[in-house]
Amino acid sequence: AVVSTQSTGVIGRGSLQRWGPNHAADTVVTRWHRDNQGVITKIDGLPVLEFVGIYRPVFNEWAIPGGRVMPNERIFETIKREFSEEALANLSRPAPEQARISEMLAEHFKLGITVYKGYVDDPRNTDNAWIETIAVNYHDSTGKSFSKFPLQSRAGGESGSVGVQWIPIDHNLDLFANHEWIIEKVCYHRDAYNPIKEPKRKENEVWMTGV
Repeated sequence: AVVSTQSTGVIGRGSLQRWGPNHAADTVVTRWHRDNQGVITKIDGLPVLEFVGIYRPVFNEWAIPGGRVMPNERIFETIKREFSEEALANLSRPAPEQARISEMLAEHFKLGITVYKGYVDDPRNTDNAWIETIAVNYHDSTGKSFSKFPLQSRAGGESGSVGVQWIPIDHNLDLFANHEWIIEKVCYHRDAYNPIKEPKRKENEVWMTGV
């Protein structure tokens, strides 16, 4: 039998599609948080980040956009698809807008940092089926590129988002699963203010291009 190293006390596959690891990808889109004059906000002398978060009503928590890797799908394609669906509501837009969004993602998602890879403390996990993710951070240092993204939430589905917004990382966050761990790692790699309590072990950064 396939058994996770993280015991949940739940036997079987639960609501997950596969026995063993169910692979996913999470997209952490960040920029510097700025005041009304466009000046980067700082706390304790360190710049403050903000990220695109989506609200998952099923779990009543905010989360990083992401989802499962489809069969024969490359991670880079999963990252773009999930962000476009969950944070940009791409599937509900007319074909010309979908094409424009696809071009924007291809342009701005060229280079990112892998900030986390491994087990996710997801409430759907069991001892025999669990989620493992790769989280990639794309950062807009100027604040001019990602501001063009037409953020719009989608509704419906088991974990469909009903809200999407830029969330400042200026306080301790309580996010879905272990997403605050991922945010903490982004703060570390970007030399930003880190308000996350009990930071976990840092992973080595890996630069990725079109993975």
